Amino acid sequence: MLVAGLLLLGAIGEMIFARTRIPDVIWLVAAGIVAGPVFGIVTPDLLVPGVPYFGAIALTVILSGGAFRLRLSEVAAAAPRGIALGLAGYLFSVIAVLVFLWLATVLGYVEERSLFIWLMVGSIVGGTSSVVIMPTMALGNAPPVVARILEVESAATDALSVVIAMVLLDFLASGSADLSRPMLALATQLGIGIAAGIIAAAVFLPVIPKVRELPHGYTLFLAVMLALYALTEAGNGNGAMAVLTASLLLGNAASIVPRLFPGARPEEFIASQTTAVMQDQMSFLIKSFFFFLIGLMFPTNPRLIIMGAVAVAFLFIFRIPAVMLVLRGRGFAPKERRLVDVSIPRGLAAGVLATLPLQYGIAGMENLAPALFALIVFSILAFAIGYYIVNRMEEPGVARAYGVDAGSNQGRGTDSYRDDPNEPTPGEPRR
Repeated sequence: MLVAGLLLLGAIGEMIFARTRIPDVIWLVAAGIVAGPVFGIVTPDLLVPGVPYFGAIALTVILSGGAFRLRLSEVAAAAPRGIALGLAGYLFSVIAVLVFLWLATVLGYVEERSLFIWLMVGSIVGGTSSVVIMPTMALGNAPPVVARILEVESAATDALSVVIAMVLLDFLASGSADLSRPMLALATQLGIGIAAGIIAAAVFLPVIPKVRELPHGYTLFLAVMLALYALTEAGNGNGAMAVLTASLLLGNAASIVPRLFPGARPEEFIASQTTAVMQDQMSFLIKSFFFFLIGLMFPTNPRLIIMGAVAVAFLFIFRIPAVMLVLRGRGFAPKERRLVDVSIPRGLAAGVLATLPLQYGIAGMENLAPALFALIVFSILAFAIGYYIVNRMEEPGVARAYGVDAGSNQGRGTDSYRDDPNEPTPGEPRR
């Protein structure tokens, strides 16, 4: 009955999202809160034992699906700005968490912990959620260039959060978390992960034309990614980076292979419709389960709830200078910058990572997952409300240059955005 309810709620949530632009994950989280903390219909103990196994599968699906669908040619114009925003936003978010935890410690709300613990917490919630951002941008009315930048940012920070948080977790679990070794160890783990991903992609590439049309082609791809994750972790590498690298290469094989091997047929390396459908269905199942679990484990302790809400305020305040640093002077209108300012939702990657410190046996992490789940819920609510308010704001067209996709009309919503004064208005014959 629980699984049936989750699937039904997830499907209804997507239909409501298509009509109202309210992110569907809100309904899943709300259902978890009602079923758990409010009425006690479902206890977290029913689902929590499966989280360690589900978490690894969820991370693999998140990274492989996101990277596989990422088309380098389509996001080339927005990628530099989106990646810059991702790096700046991630850094400022980690700083926001450090400042918040320091103040909470000074005020006596949080026990003092090592800098590495604080950095780990910051890395978990440092990135925005592609699971929330991408559907909103697809069905919303954000300017196309802004939408592409936010999509690239969320995809990049999903991966960045997973990679850095997993490295810090390994340090803390092994007891070797001192400041003299992390950079070398980080480079080593990432290097092994990238190398493993490249090798796995090279081995799997010749198989793609033979399996792309098979009914279980996606199943084979997912099995390879799961095995790659496990084997890379067993080899002291970063499994998340291995999956990310391999999926990115395989997803763009149609454009990469013909350059390496002239005469190769690119259409043989394009993912089939069945693969796309299976990826969507798997992502739907993962999303439905985990956001319900986030609601189910929403804290009942008022202190944790308040701390989650205040932490979101810190994330929003510290995001503003990051956005200004990247977008200021680039011709973006104030309303567009505000859309980027309010795009602070944390989601699936942060939720999965929040459950791992306790599983790794790190002391004093009993309240971390509920507190971070509260943060995730409030960040999604803040994004939904902020996005709705900003979209309703009226702003006259302002002449500007996006600095991306030069020579195209992408992102020009009104005539005031035309670079050429002789360019005709819609319906006017070209002179």
